[in-house]
Amino acid sequence: MIANWTLQSLLAALFAIQAILKLDGSQAWITRFRAWGYPGHFYLVVGLAEASGAILLLIPRLAKFGVQLLIGVMVGAAATHLIHHEPQVVTTLVLAVLILLVLYLRQGTDPSAAQAS
Repeated sequence: MIANWTLQSLLAALFAIQAILKLDGSQAWITRFRAWGYPGHFYLVVGLAEASGAILLLIPRLAKFGVQLLIGVMVGAAATHLIHHEPQVVTTLVLAVLILLVLYLRQGTDPSAAQAS
């Protein structure tokens, strides 16, 4: 339980930091999204998804939705890095595995699962 909360908290912090950078209009992120061919201001959509996922990870009843949202972001990121032959694809896949690990570890602690029984 402690390991899971630690992992969730660290992932939430990581995604919150990345979200803040994107939502603040970091020129580095703007440049990268343009180079990848995404529409203008798409970095804001990704930043909002990351911020929402980070917040949801910290709310026990909603953590599963945070995991799902962040997995969606990571699938998109992995595809982007793969298409553009960038080494960050490895980091993205590692983060995706860690996010899925949160989901796996939460299976025994999900309050909604107990109600369904």
